[in-house]
Amino acid sequence: MTAGPTDRAAIPTRANAVAIAATAGLSLFLFVGLPLLLDGRIGPLALLALLPVLAIVPHWAAIHEAVHGHLLPDRRANEAAGRLLAILFLAPFGALRFGHLSHHALNARATERPELYDPATTSRLAAALAFYPRLLGGLYLFEAASGLLSLLPRRVLRPIVRRVFYEGSPEARDMAERAERRLLEPATLRAIRLDALLVLALLALSFELYGAAWPVLIVALLGRAFLVSLMDNAPHYGGPLADPGQGYDMRAPRLLSRLVLHSNLHGTHHRHPGLPWTALPAAHAADGGCVDGHYLLRPWRQLRGPIPLDRLTPAGVGAPR
Repeated sequence: MTAGPTDRAAIPTRANAVAIAATAGLSLFLFVGLPLLLDGRIGPLALLALLPVLAIVPHWAAIHEAVHGHLLPDRRANEAAGRLLAILFLAPFGALRFGHLSHHALNARATERPELYDPATTSRLAAALAFYPRLLGGLYLFEAASGLLSLLPRRVLRPIVRRVFYEGSPEARDMAERAERRLLEPATLRAIRLDALLVLALLALSFELYGAAWPVLIVALLGRAFLVSLMDNAPHYGGPLADPGQGYDMRAPRLLSRLVLHSNLHGTHHRHPGLPWTALPAAHAADGGCVDGHYLLRPWRQLRGPIPLDRLTPAGVGAPR
């Protein structure tokens, strides 16, 4: 990670307020507004579900800003907005925050790279059976399920948390201990459980409103799951190891880049995690302005499947193309 004079910038409060209102509004439309329009019938209006499905990408980008404390200048307001957006994302904010920050801490280590496997211990078939479900929706579904898991007794939850955060992996250092300490801390766990209960209440209300048109909601949620899971590791897939700032910056039309809060500049974000999204283009230009692939195309490279560790050079500087 590099540092420099561009590593400080003002939080774009007005732009972020628009992002919060737009993404939260579209999710509320999916859960509450659309079923009222459908009135239990599946018809052409069901196509309106496509809008909140596509909006899940900027929705996550806004949550991501809150995770890094960049969504709103006031800490309490930032936390509240992050929790609201996370509930509408259907996962507790505390769990999403720790998971993402652990990604930063372990970036470019094989442990944190779901596409990599060791052919000495794992067959390609076994690797594929783990890789493709995660890629095609499983990551988001697990994030959503984290709320349900949080309702388990602490004694049951403890080994699950440690296992999820790489217990026994030398590369993960003390991440399992940190996860147990932070996620199971009483105040944090209470907040996560409250968020989980609100998610369940939202889903119960939504299914009740959809009535016989419930398949529309299921398809929409699966669409959100697919997009979130597909985009998650796309900027790292096949990239070199041993570089904490690894991440691909991808080309995108200016309007699209702004709509997704410049999440196409993922490598720049990893090099400058203290910057809000509006400062990323300038930082990217200052870093040399290199791009690798298009934001709408690079994610599909992941369909090539899992990658054996021995395809990377010993120093971790090679990347399969």
